[in-house]
Amino acid sequence: FNVLRVCRHWFYVAATAPRLWRRLLVKDSTNLLRTGLARSKHVPVDVEIAPRGMYTLFPDVLSIITPHAERLRLLKLGNIPASHMAQLITFLNTSSMTALQYFQAQLPVATSEGIVLREANFPRLRKLLVSNLNVVAQQSLVSRFITLDLGVHGAPSQQSAMSIDAFLNMISSLESIQELTLSSLFIKGASSAYVSDPTKRVHLRHLRKIQLTLDAIIVRRVFDAIVIPPTAEVQVTALHEDPLVVPSISALLPADRGCLPILPELVTARVLSCGDGVTLLGYPTARPPLATGPSNLSLYAERADAEWDHNMPADALSEPLEVLRGSPKLELLDVESVTTLIASVDWPSVLSCFPRLREITIAECGEEVDLPSPELLFDALDPTKAHVSTEGSGTSSGTDSTVPCPQLQRLRLVGCWKKTEALATKAIAFLQNRRAKLGTDSEKPVLEELCVSVLVDIDEDAYLQTKTQFEDALKPYVTQVVFEAA
Repeated sequence: FNVLRVCRHWFYVAATAPRLWRRLLVKDSTNLLRTGLARSKHVPVDVEIAPRGMYTLFPDVLSIITPHAERLRLLKLGNIPASHMAQLITFLNTSSMTALQYFQAQLPVATSEGIVLREANFPRLRKLLVSNLNVVAQQSLVSRFITLDLGVHGAPSQQSAMSIDAFLNMISSLESIQELTLSSLFIKGASSAYVSDPTKRVHLRHLRKIQLTLDAIIVRRVFDAIVIPPTAEVQVTALHEDPLVVPSISALLPADRGCLPILPELVTARVLSCGDGVTLLGYPTARPPLATGPSNLSLYAERADAEWDHNMPADALSEPLEVLRGSPKLELLDVESVTTLIASVDWPSVLSCFPRLREITIAECGEEVDLPSPELLFDALDPTKAHVSTEGSGTSSGTDSTVPCPQLQRLRLVGCWKKTEALATKAIAFLQNRRAKLGTDSEKPVLEELCVSVLVDIDEDAYLQTKTQFEDALKPYVTQVVFEAA
């Protein structure tokens, strides 16, 4: 409001222009709020309380804005002190805020009390962001929400929980929703038996972004209730409180995968199965390895047991790869996992599902014990050894459907792989067999790139000699050969 200090004329103009007083920020005192509400007259206003003014000024703020409740267009209250929870709930349940479009508040702990949002009192509410507050809204009002952010921080109480039926009815009513964020909600009855009916799923056609951080059972119920547009950004963290429960990506999704139409459209996929859970990332465009930025699809199944990386189930890598069988357009596949899981995958079966695959990167990130050999992948891509499935269309004309990944150009095996005496011989054999089966001209390379990272226990001179021999032997088949020590 430096404009008030320019001159007497500007002071008069600014002080008597209601539209210049529409955005009111409360920091160290309520003076601006009082003045702004008076000078804005009947114009809708946006009120926000800065964090430093919350604990001392909150009661005064509520008493000041209550007479102007019908003019509030935006109300951002931040973190509400515990001592003022009851006052806030009373204000919300008794006020008629007919101009309110955006409301945000966070209580310090989950409360069994809540607010009742009636369309008559909040007819224009479109964006609701609240934490630790039980919200009950009329379906006609929920259907108009474009932003909904509900969360619980800390231990939720049984009394503050929503029933699974009420929760799913709310989700299914979000016809206009564009951004949906649900975090750590406690839902009663989520584990009860039910029958999935794909015909009853609601298409959230306007959804642009959905973020779920919920118990795995609740995630599954949400996916059973809605269909997410393929253009929406999907970020899901499925929580498992029971350390005996094995995290699973496929367990989050209905068998028909109809909730995620983006799955058949994926062009790039990354699978990580190590550490504290399983992650599947997907993109509908080709992305180079290690490219940063948010993914269009992120499914993360978290494990409660901190020692899970030492106790992984045998299918902890195969299972998310199985989900990708429904992605025949896949061109780039990145995998990161531990030794035992890489070795347990049926790679010939997995790779046979991706006729358009051009790049494969597999990174071994475990201990240097029982390392897998690159021969595992050489055999999977060798048409004389691999079993090629006839499932899934998408093989382009001019390619041999009996060749695994007939369009493959880049194979990277990084991390720490086992070097064998026959490694170069095996590599040459699988490349020769692919050349013969694909009918590639003998002057043309079979691959553009082959990168192999192996554990070596020899001195530097011997390593350099081995590296040179390997790279020279494969040059007739590969444009760029990289043999490196892990």
